[in-house]
Amino acid sequence: MTPLQKVAMGLVIVFLSARFAGYDALADPVGWGLVVAGLLPLRRTLPLGGTALTLAVLAGLVAVPLVLPALDERLAASGQWGASLPQTAFCVVLCGSLCTLADRAGAKEAGRFGLLRWVFVAVALGPVLVYGGRVDALAAPVAVVAVLANVALVSYTFAVSRRTWSRTPEPAPAG
Repeated sequence: MTPLQKVAMGLVIVFLSARFAGYDALADPVGWGLVVAGLLPLRRTLPLGGTALTLAVLAGLVAVPLVLPALDERLAASGQWGASLPQTAFCVVLCGSLCTLADRAGAKEAGRFGLLRWVFVAVALGPVLVYGGRVDALAAPVAVVAVLANVALVSYTFAVSRRTWSRTPEPAPAG
């Protein structure tokens, strides 16, 4: 399994929810652990790899108390948005990093990751209009865009995970 496949699989766990008796069987901290495991070998070769790793750890830490249904249910929609900001910031940074790598390699995916980065920026800012500006009509469209962006990120990350330009360079042979 390549590092980016670990990242993508971790994001699948983070993005999906399977609730049983109020608890999520696909606990987000587990997904973030897998994302972190995938990022560790990439942290020096991925543009903004250290930042992505830091944001993944932060998102995982924020997700830990939200595993408890009693706490998760008490959060207002605006509080849930606030708790999701490290996750969204991670997605922005990951898209930007993969865009840069793809661009350096002259790969067509550069445009996809570049556009997706701005979609995640819109997803982060959309709730400001919904909750702060009380533009309730935007709630459903912002939610749909967020889901589509999540699906696209996982799909694109899996798709490029075996490309030469997206892999960790092999260490030079000793001696």
